[in-house]
Amino acid sequence: MKKLKTVDLFAGAGGLSLGFMRTGRFNIVAAVECDKYAAKTYAENHKGVEVLQEDASEISFKEKIEAKYGKIDIVIGGPPCQGFSNANRQKTSLISGNNQLVQHYVRAIEELNPIVFVLENVKTLESSKHFFFVDSSNIEEVRELGIPTKKERIAICEGEKPAALIADVLPHIADLGLYRIKKERYSLLLALFKFSRTSERAARYVKEQEKKIKKLLADWDQLHEAFWNEDWERFFRGSKEILSKFASGEQDYSVYFERLKTLAEVEKAIERLNELRENHIDFEIQVSDSRIAAIADTFSVKDYLEYKFKALGYARGKEFLNAADFGVPQTRERFIMIGIKEKTIEGEKIKLPSPLLEKKDYNTVRDAIEDLEKLEASIQTDAPEIYSIFKGGAKLAALLCDRDSISNHVITDTGDTAKERFKALGQGENFHNLDVSLKTTYSLPERTQNTIYLRLQYDEPSGTVMNVRKSMWIHPNLNRALSIREAARLQSFPNSFVFYGTKNSQYQQVGNAVPPLLGQAIAECLLEQLGMYSESSLSYDLGVEGVEKKGLQFEDRGDGIAGYV
Repeated sequence: MKKLKTVDLFAGAGGLSLGFMRTGRFNIVAAVECDKYAAKTYAENHKGVEVLQEDASEISFKEKIEAKYGKIDIVIGGPPCQGFSNANRQKTSLISGNNQLVQHYVRAIEELNPIVFVLENVKTLESSKHFFFVDSSNIEEVRELGIPTKKERIAICEGEKPAALIADVLPHIADLGLYRIKKERYSLLLALFKFSRTSERAARYVKEQEKKIKKLLADWDQLHEAFWNEDWERFFRGSKEILSKFASGEQDYSVYFERLKTLAEVEKAIERLNELRENHIDFEIQVSDSRIAAIADTFSVKDYLEYKFKALGYARGKEFLNAADFGVPQTRERFIMIGIKEKTIEGEKIKLPSPLLEKKDYNTVRDAIEDLEKLEASIQTDAPEIYSIFKGGAKLAALLCDRDSISNHVITDTGDTAKERFKALGQGENFHNLDVSLKTTYSLPERTQNTIYLRLQYDEPSGTVMNVRKSMWIHPNLNRALSIREAARLQSFPNSFVFYGTKNSQYQQVGNAVPPLLGQAIAECLLEQLGMYSESSLSYDLGVEGVEKKGLQFEDRGDGIAGYV
């Protein structure tokens, strides 16, 4: 039986690959994943697949993949893509390297020329906050493809004092490299500002980071190679005494905070201007008494994908898919685009999978993890496997319990304060439901996201699973954090899928993954359009009424797909 030769890019732990492989019709020959722990997880769970632990931006796909494996039928993957927001004042860079990875995914399609591609990404990928800057490396392609551009206003700095200081550096933009703070101290200065929004938090952070701050102050006079004028030099050198006095408890908080705020704003502005310059982006400067902004040409990721894939000869279909519609016990919405060479489908409209479940039939947190409740979770990453024979229950649990032992039933070690928060919260409640006495470790508790310290509800799907260790998600019934295995179950990973690496890496791998059941739904829909059949049926596995075990029945085209040029 012919299988489609497939490559998975930005593969992570391999959730999308697992979904495709469940159909029995995809031969994944290579996966690209630069993170060493995710690459190990992928390799251990997908035996026989070559895992290239390399940066996709540096790979020649023709040389590394096509030269070794021949014609590739399908490329799948989810390149990271970070949206831009002027509102995010803590952001340390303008140009996300992740956004450039979308372009390298497209480059892989261009080099490998597969019959089909599947692009998975965040729901907001098509929003205006996802864009590229026009620069010297892409301006010709933008013009040739006719991609529309627009002017974007980029905040450089705000506040009368920072604006006045930065206005004087503008004539020296070509020499910005001289005026930047030493890189290793820049991030500490920004962190010092970030954690100083209240006097209590500022004092606590200075105490916690005492050694680093002493080193920062000891190096203060060497942090800048040069200053563009005497005002900035005087302001910067004079700041050392204010920060030193606050660290020793001798300086009023308001004076300290205002000085630190100006320092951070000026240093960030220098970095932003330098980033635009180093990336060869043409920009204009707008100056007012309290604001400085840069105006640059940009083009949206949405338009780039549409124009580029059209030029490469792909008919495209795209949808926002909710993983819960396909049996995953979480309401995770993702952007999915399928592209098929136009002459392969002869003008037919590209379809994406239709929901298999109605909202009333969604799988829940209980369906996914209740059978694990009586099993003791460990705080040790290398904890041995636990044996637990599935005794019957939800259709989803039966599907995920593909072996009688589980790994990764590991939780984050929590302190006394976290445990008190756990005890205080009921199902569906989060950090904002806590008494004010349990919020003191947060500098701006009112701005904390609703997903922080969330106790899951057993009889509802969860929200989007990300790194639940960082979010401190709580088990529905037990006063402990959600384990890696429980998070993996919410992502629809079966017991047999084992995660490797540090504890935080395993949590992150789970959160980054494409739910395998969503991947399988996409794969089955794709096979249907290629005139092929799946060896399994997700509808049958989920117990959808009226679906027989025979699964999907389609005629196989034979050698036509693999032989396509």
